[in-house]
Amino acid sequence: MPSSSRTTQDPIPSVDGLDRIYSKQRLAKEGKRWDSLHTQFKEEFDGDSPHFIARAPGRVNLMGDHVDHMRFSCLPAALEIDILMAVRVHTTSAEDKEGEKRMVRFNLHNTTKRFEPITFESDLADPESVQLLHEGGARWANYFKVAYKGLYPHLPEHILNAQTRPTQIDVLVDGTIPPESSLSSSAAMTTCSSIVVLEAFQARNLIGRREMAEVAIESERLVGVNSGGMDQAASIFGVTGSALHISFEPELDAVPTKLPVSKPPHVLLIANTLVVSDKKVMGPVQYNLRVCELMMACRALAKKFDLPQDESTRLLKPLTDVYFAKNPLKQGEVQGEVKESWEKWGEEAAQLVHLRELCSKALPEHALSRAEVEEVTGIKGGAYEKQFLSQFPVRADTFALGKRVQHVFNESLNVLRFKSVCQEGGEGSYKELGNIMHASQQTLFNVYENACPELEAVCQLAESNGALGCRPTGAGWGGSTVSLVEQGNVEKVINALRTGYYAKKYPNMTDEEFADAVLVSQPAQGACIYAI
Repeated sequence: MPSSSRTTQDPIPSVDGLDRIYSKQRLAKEGKRWDSLHTQFKEEFDGDSPHFIARAPGRVNLMGDHVDHMRFSCLPAALEIDILMAVRVHTTSAEDKEGEKRMVRFNLHNTTKRFEPITFESDLADPESVQLLHEGGARWANYFKVAYKGLYPHLPEHILNAQTRPTQIDVLVDGTIPPESSLSSSAAMTTCSSIVVLEAFQARNLIGRREMAEVAIESERLVGVNSGGMDQAASIFGVTGSALHISFEPELDAVPTKLPVSKPPHVLLIANTLVVSDKKVMGPVQYNLRVCELMMACRALAKKFDLPQDESTRLLKPLTDVYFAKNPLKQGEVQGEVKESWEKWGEEAAQLVHLRELCSKALPEHALSRAEVEEVTGIKGGAYEKQFLSQFPVRADTFALGKRVQHVFNESLNVLRFKSVCQEGGEGSYKELGNIMHASQQTLFNVYENACPELEAVCQLAESNGALGCRPTGAGWGGSTVSLVEQGNVEKVINALRTGYYAKKYPNMTDEEFADAVLVSQPAQGACIYAI
């Protein structure tokens, strides 16, 4: 690695064995997969072997969905399913000729044949020369392109100008995260691509994991998804056996939160409904629309509470901080649920309950027309278009500001409750965690309204057959659920899902397809690199 004053103490780690990544139960299967990836790489790229393999896992969110883009904290965990990229880097030591462009070629192949191979080049003096594709079988490469374009401004000049810089980077991608499953295949793709770029340019030790996560978050937004940042942070910071309490204010932070020790043990059971949840396609009427509704609500609340109408109140968590800086709560003066929340879960929980009560009076629960939104926000005409509808595509005639805010406060309170139970542990802790998961399910389905019949069916089947709690994880409107299950009840829940859901909706499903749809897991290792 080149010497630099920018060396970091927290780069993406390098591992020297697959047992550092996977559990004993999964190790043999993954060993065969990695060997197969190595063999296929040589077949795809003229007999050359890869120099390294980058890995980024998917994630499951245990608590805190649809709050990260408002800067509230969440509790995800990395999974053993992942994206792998086998990589060979070609370099030259020849001196640059005057006036000659410094070019790097990327050859991207995928083990899944529906993702077409693609080659693109970049002038190292002009990363904007890389164009995104918005249709066709090579569109998947956009995630790699935006990772490269996002990282480019963070690469030091001596890296970009080095005579030993890459001239060609060959990449073979393999993934076990089902696309559009709400298990963050897209964030894992962006994260894994970022690792490849950093290692190929010999810059991995120059950029720490926090900076890399922030770049990955911004990079995925270039693909048209208003990502909050939970997915990328969970993939990058994952810790075996722990959820991650990820917070975004005042800066991105990830603190491991171990699940309680119990006898018998409890596990996470993830069930993919196989209903596609594609944020790129459905975002304008689902995911992006919800973000838009919440940003409208923030402007309405800032006006109602006489707060600054600026960047400090654009999102709900910063707005909350500004509100309580102006109107501080005093523990000795609060009553009822606010007092009880403070005593159980701390001042932040009390603030959430107090502001939730105020917002229920300030914002109507029913959906508002555009004219009504203009009235409550005071933002009209062209300013309305620019502020709410220009950043990401949105299609809607009405906007449910009040309900969306209630969800964010409810769900953020559930995060604090879940974390508190994990930290305290003890008898009955998993029953309480299950109750919190069920409460989250209810607010997601009924207040945030991201349900679909399939998600509702899987949650009902899981909870009625032994799961302590079950909730959708990720975007919703399809995708996956996560259940908390005592080890002894796992087979009962799995059998109930197979007969009560999968056999009815997908009668021709094979055993292999079912095994891919239902995953039993504990929190797993985060992103890493394996040198060959």
